[in-house]
Amino acid sequence: MSEPVSPAARLPDRAQVVVVGGGIIGCSVAYHLAHAGWRDVVVLERHELTAGTTWHAAGLIVSGGFHSETFLEMFTRSRHLYRDVLEAETGQATGYTEVGYLQVATNTERATALRRDANFQRLFGLESVELSPGEIAELWPWARVDDLVCGFHAADQGRANPTDCARALAKGAAAQGVRFVEGVEVRDLRRTGARVCGVDTDHGPMEAEHVVCAAGLWSAALARRAGVWLPLQAAEHAYLVTEPVAGVSRDGG
Repeated sequence: MSEPVSPAARLPDRAQVVVVGGGIIGCSVAYHLAHAGWRDVVVLERHELTAGTTWHAAGLIVSGGFHSETFLEMFTRSRHLYRDVLEAETGQATGYTEVGYLQVATNTERATALRRDANFQRLFGLESVELSPGEIAELWPWARVDDLVCGFHAADQGRANPTDCARALAKGAAAQGVRFVEGVEVRDLRRTGARVCGVDTDHGPMEAEHVVCAAGLWSAALARRAGVWLPLQAAEHAYLVTEPVAGVSRDGG
């Protein structure tokens, strides 16, 4: 990869911040810390960057289900970062494409909820258009619409490539002095009383003023070692990857 990554043999003795996990969350934490002026940051990844949960994420950059100002701010900042900032800053494409986002309702209760969400999000400058079943069929001819009440379409939302996003974040963080070390497994958290003061790894101990747990679906188990309960539970989800389909464009056309 193009950003500098140290081998495990070069594990430093200490850092101001140790980030456990080199997926998109860990890379994002490192990137934003670096841009906030925190340069003594080390990201530890037990395999390779993005090798855990990140590589098979769907990569949706959409506002569906966001019912708070905080979540909507996260969405708008993320879209701006992946669409407008990272590639220009790092030269690493994020794969961001505005293919559009379509939500559908099969009953009146769901239709009411989607209308409420659309009205709330409109207050923050996010626009979506309500569509009838017939209009949904025109937009997406392959959809079954005989059981639909309505739908909402946001043309300026879409998806990105999670691996490319994480690598762009890592490259931007590394340019600010953040160090990434692959092939290091964090086995425990070092504590002084109730305070976490570092990590124990399969390559030895490392001191830190702050430890960030960004280990994806393994985060809850790691946090328990510090007596912290994370309300995080792995759950199955599904998305579809197909061969080319006649009349369907990769960019939503």
